[in-house]
Amino acid sequence: MAQDYSGVCARYLRLGAFLCLAALALAGPGRALTQAELFQATAPLEGRSEAAQTAAFQAALRTVLVRVTGRRGADEDPALAPLIGNAHRYVQQYRQAGDGQLWVAFDGAAIERWLTQNGQPLWGRERPPTLVWLAVQSGPQGGVVISSEDTSDLKSAIDAAAIARGTPLLWPSTADLQRNHMDYSTLTATSAGALAELGHRLGGEGTLIGRAAGNTPDSAVRWTFLFQDHGGEFSGALEGVNRAADAYAAIFAVKGALGQIDIEVAGVTELHDYAALQSYLESLTFVAHVGVESLSGDTVRFRLSTRGGAESLQHALSLGGRLQSTGTGENGIQRFKLRR
Repeated sequence: MAQDYSGVCARYLRLGAFLCLAALALAGPGRALTQAELFQATAPLEGRSEAAQTAAFQAALRTVLVRVTGRRGADEDPALAPLIGNAHRYVQQYRQAGDGQLWVAFDGAAIERWLTQNGQPLWGRERPPTLVWLAVQSGPQGGVVISSEDTSDLKSAIDAAAIARGTPLLWPSTADLQRNHMDYSTLTATSAGALAELGHRLGGEGTLIGRAAGNTPDSAVRWTFLFQDHGGEFSGALEGVNRAADAYAAIFAVKGALGQIDIEVAGVTELHDYAALQSYLESLTFVAHVGVESLSGDTVRFRLSTRGGAESLQHALSLGGRLQSTGTGENGIQRFKLRR
């Protein structure tokens, strides 16, 4: 449902007030989320009664479900109402978080099972870090580039939105900007492709490029998003983060029955290479089982029991630069090379 920008920004500023503590437990921008962190959230605790605690559990679970399904409207989806209504059954830990907030950690494995069994999408730890280039106009002829050290309300609102969606952000440091001679005029004159390339060198998998008319959460911002072969342009202070999260979820959030996919990985020359590779494949959210089909020289053929199909797997394996795609082999088997 469409919302005006000021209403959305106000919502996320309120989120930012109580998510600042959660950011320490949930992972700050620039660091990939662990499986446990995906299932942690804070929510307002309106009193000391059992009913107030139950309401806080349910509110925290709504936040988690937006994050792990990848859908903005998951918190209001009737199909998820039975899960939310029984939120207390999935609580593993909780504690006071200050300022009238309750921190809650849920049983991630149990929630994953419920979502899978009920045909809901599941977006796990496959979350590309996104480098943000944001130029803020401060006068008729100039402006500033937001850095990681910035404490403006606009950056705080963007960071809060990213935490709520589970989308790790990277901001260039002041030193990064100086090293790359990146000021307002340079940033606004540089092509999106060049900024994406520089963003990759600074650790980003995806890139958000924004031009803001001011430094407040209700400022008009125009965004360009780039990730692999995906991209788009959006308007709105928080639309960059939300549309990036939507795009990632469309790729990495999976549902449906398990299927078998074979892949080949070359460059596996040491036992620890093999062990690390198998552990990595088993860590992927939508991979239920990893088996070895054959060994030939330095090449291992794996058979994966996975959801989401070959395309989702291809995108996931491209993250982090651990595996480099080398095309397809016989019978359409995807081939990769282990990077060192």
